[in-house]
Amino acid sequence: MSIVRSFVWLTFTVFSLQAAAQSSETVSRAADFTLIDHQGKAFNLHYHAQRPAIVLIGHAEGSSDALQAAKALEARNWQGRGLVAALVNPDSQSSRQSSAELARQHDVALPVLMDTAGLIANTYQLSHVGETLVIDPRRWQIVYRGPAIDAGSIHPQLQATVEALLAEQDVTPATVPMLAADPLPDVTHSSTIASYSETIAPLLVEKCADCHRPGGIGPWAMTSHAMIQGFSPMIRETILTRRMPPWHADPEIGEFEHDLSLSTAEQRQVVAWIDAGAPRGDGPDPLAEVAAVDTEWEMGEPDLIVTLPAFDVPATGVLDYQFFEVKNPLDRDVWVKAVQIAPGDRQVLHHAIATFGASSSFEGQVDSGESLLQPQLMTFVPGNETYIYPENTGVYVPADSSFYTQMHYTTYGRETRDETRIGLYFADEAPEHVLQHYSILNLGLEIPPGVAEHEEAAYYQLQRDAVIYALFPHAHYRGRASEFAIRYPDGNEEIVLSVPDYDFNWQRYFQFKDPIEVPAGSMVIHRTTYDNSTANLSNPDSSIAVNFGEQTWEEMLYGGISFRYAEPGENDFEINVEDYLTAVVMGYMDKEMKGQIALSDMPESSRQSLALPFTILDRDKSGGLDFDEFRQLMIQTNMTNERSIMD
Repeated sequence: MSIVRSFVWLTFTVFSLQAAAQSSETVSRAADFTLIDHQGKAFNLHYHAQRPAIVLIGHAEGSSDALQAAKALEARNWQGRGLVAALVNPDSQSSRQSSAELARQHDVALPVLMDTAGLIANTYQLSHVGETLVIDPRRWQIVYRGPAIDAGSIHPQLQATVEALLAEQDVTPATVPMLAADPLPDVTHSSTIASYSETIAPLLVEKCADCHRPGGIGPWAMTSHAMIQGFSPMIRETILTRRMPPWHADPEIGEFEHDLSLSTAEQRQVVAWIDAGAPRGDGPDPLAEVAAVDTEWEMGEPDLIVTLPAFDVPATGVLDYQFFEVKNPLDRDVWVKAVQIAPGDRQVLHHAIATFGASSSFEGQVDSGESLLQPQLMTFVPGNETYIYPENTGVYVPADSSFYTQMHYTTYGRETRDETRIGLYFADEAPEHVLQHYSILNLGLEIPPGVAEHEEAAYYQLQRDAVIYALFPHAHYRGRASEFAIRYPDGNEEIVLSVPDYDFNWQRYFQFKDPIEVPAGSMVIHRTTYDNSTANLSNPDSSIAVNFGEQTWEEMLYGGISFRYAEPGENDFEINVEDYLTAVVMGYMDKEMKGQIALSDMPESSRQSLALPFTILDRDKSGGLDFDEFRQLMIQTNMTNERSIMD
């Protein structure tokens, strides 16, 4: 974590502690938070630190006061001068759809932040519809609290406050009473505080202790009530900002295995307990039973242990991704039914992507990420160390292959050495279905300098009926949001996974509770929004255009798909490199996602040389090549080569 990022994090934590402590007086500090708006986009308060002013307006669907205030703000064109504004809706009964419809009816463009747990309204002491807060981001101070409208126009005190901030002038905080305003839904905490022993601690064991235990990747261990009470203000802050537990999928889209997120009720319980002083109460302490990290293999001794090269991790600094290759020592082909990745030092291994493929002339530490184009065995993140493949599926690993691993290491203040091992468990016989792990890539992505929201996309078109088990979004430090959608052959499109607040530091495969059946011809579309602006504190350099690259200062659009074909095929176990690379290249060159490649989609430098073979292969004279035709073009031009694709 950079010094600047660490300072900002510490500043927000301090302000959060101060805000949490001010229970008996009007809150004056603006605690950090993250909410999802009515369009499914994340709103992070801290992200707008460079703006001159931020306005929040209390909103409920039963009243039009906030919408009228929003219209009045929009009419002032303050947003064109840098102001950021949003409505905060703490009504747990509201839906995004109803909020979107109301905004449309009133022609309001401001985001409606869905505060379904009421934590933000409670923290900021918003109690009335139309109650307006003006925040000075220079000090994270609330400098105005009161109505937005007075006698049909902007309240003069609100206007004076905003104008002063837009002019970069200091302002004196002001509070104006809310007269005859509709109340917001009651978001005060229940008088009944949850039991630490029976509710809070078991929840922490379930959602947090996999990382926060002795020897885990968490920076501190949840081993007792005293530890939790001491860290309780920070826990409160991480819940409000959605940083912890680390689960970034939109809760309203899809249901997934190993979901670490807190429900609305759980958020309320934990925050109310913290605000009550984090009392110990009666009963045993379940956290006292949290064991240190067990290095034993979860499923017993693996059939094969692949030991990766030892890697020395320094005490501090940001490390590039490391890529390792280990030759397969077996002299026979095997079917893998489960995988476990066991880090040598859990405190430094943030994630690992294990793949397999044809052996190269190298071994050990290698320079290239070509292996990301190969079938996967699994992706490791803390808490997701073992992958037992779905019933009646398996992965075929031939004898003459190599195991490849992409490693993401993080430093934690002391030098260490990691020697990660991969445990493979074999099936006694061939399964009914081959589990396929393939990738969606956009090797041609181009992110302009300084742009805060730039979207890129690519797709993988399934040539046969299939069953999708899991999806994996991946980008680097400029990644802001990510989603997967399925476009069916009839043209209908369904979003099946949305990650509105993508965090490079927490990446995982999202496994569907109910696998998705899709017909042949369906496109799995992966879209990622990138933030190449100075507001993105993780951005390595906002002044440059960014292209595809394997290191973190470059960028990626990379989406993993885990699936099987609905009906088993005789040769499903073989890695058909030509078919796969054709699907990868077609998926990013076909910008219009029409299922065909036109000559104009090809790189400009190659069009002239490709014109003749392109015309010959376009047998139906449609002006574009379908999958089979484009595959022939790639074979004829030697494009079905992993290195040439990466280049």
